[in-house]
Amino acid sequence: MNMETKMPDIDISKELESIDSREKMIRYFDGYSAERMEELDERKIKRPLVKSYMLEHVGDTDRQKGIAELFSSIGKETQKIDENMYRVLENKESMGFLEVLTPRYFVFYTLHHSEKADRWVRNMVLSSPDLDHVWLSGLTFDVLWRRVAQLSKPHRYVSLMFVHESIYQIDSEIQGNEEDEDKEISLSLEEGDLIEVVERRASKFKLVDKVSIVSDKLSKLQNLYSPLYAISQLRFPSPVGRGGHDFYDNGKVTNRSGNFRDHRSHILYVQRIYDELMKITEERAWYSIYKEKVTIPGQFQKLIGSPVTIKFGEKLGEETFKFWVKSTFGRLNNRFRLWGNPIMLGPTKIQVYGVDKHLWKPIFLELTDEHLIAIVPKGTCGNTIHRLICNIQRYIDPAAKAYIGSEEYQAIVDKSSKGIKYDIEH
Repeated sequence: MNMETKMPDIDISKELESIDSREKMIRYFDGYSAERMEELDERKIKRPLVKSYMLEHVGDTDRQKGIAELFSSIGKETQKIDENMYRVLENKESMGFLEVLTPRYFVFYTLHHSEKADRWVRNMVLSSPDLDHVWLSGLTFDVLWRRVAQLSKPHRYVSLMFVHESIYQIDSEIQGNEEDEDKEISLSLEEGDLIEVVERRASKFKLVDKVSIVSDKLSKLQNLYSPLYAISQLRFPSPVGRGGHDFYDNGKVTNRSGNFRDHRSHILYVQRIYDELMKITEERAWYSIYKEKVTIPGQFQKLIGSPVTIKFGEKLGEETFKFWVKSTFGRLNNRFRLWGNPIMLGPTKIQVYGVDKHLWKPIFLELTDEHLIAIVPKGTCGNTIHRLICNIQRYIDPAAKAYIGSEEYQAIVDKSSKGIKYDIEH
């Protein structure tokens, strides 16, 4: 069980109500983080840690909504603190603060327990087609890990969590349970009295070691055991003190340092990399038709854009493939956040003319037991691609390779991260 959830709940809402400026929020969160660091040292956490949630909004400026309108549409109240900072309330309870980093990216800061905050943010995203998580796949984390190794001293300790569970895998005598779609896999390593009776691949463990040792061993271990490609959490050691900042695959960031300003600096660093990745992804993957300036009849259209291909390292079984298709396109709420009617072309091959429920934009898919190919029309959010890759690695094949056109997705992530500098906020 997470240590946070053992402690009695304190009326956080009342404490947050008195904060009426950006500087007051930063000072309060800084002092609060320092207190939590002392408790972490003593292994007795009395209050929840600071948690941040990176969110993505509509990329199209014509469709972007104001903060008040956006949150009011999903039953949340906002109080403006300054031009880019808001308090967010639900049923008069102060949930935390929302900072607008850019018109496309928000970050939500909260002091509530993980169980409550995780559920609240997840439900908020599912309730709004205008919002999505920032999705950090294992392929993206692999590149971010290399940046950690460059930014950190070799003797500092780094933490990586690997999570992979084949929830669509079918055993010979056990049928898949659709209720699994509604359950979030806990990132805690302690399961209490929970007994797993379904026999399928499930890997969840944590690696904590010096940066120098992980740098030397990780790639070798990944070659031996594919679930180690499914990095779901990565800690950036703090350059200004002890502890660090835990980034999760759904954009959640937990501050395990005594410095909130450094926590925010890390979020800005990763957000800039993600923004650059999004721009490159959309530029290359968007499929569109445009008119050429020619006068010859019949030669007025040209197609541009590259398909997104995700190749599986292991071929899926026929029953597993069918259950994956059924769970994804037969249920309104599914992990992939897609909707569509699959057209069966064979036992393990379908085509889908569907929509992404983030913005309700079209997406064309081909699914087989060996790969997924996506055609993304112009205007469909590039976040769809990152969500696909993240969920494929976590629930289908941790060693899957992704490509946009002929270029490896991981090479694009690497390119996106170069030139982005980490700046410590003072």
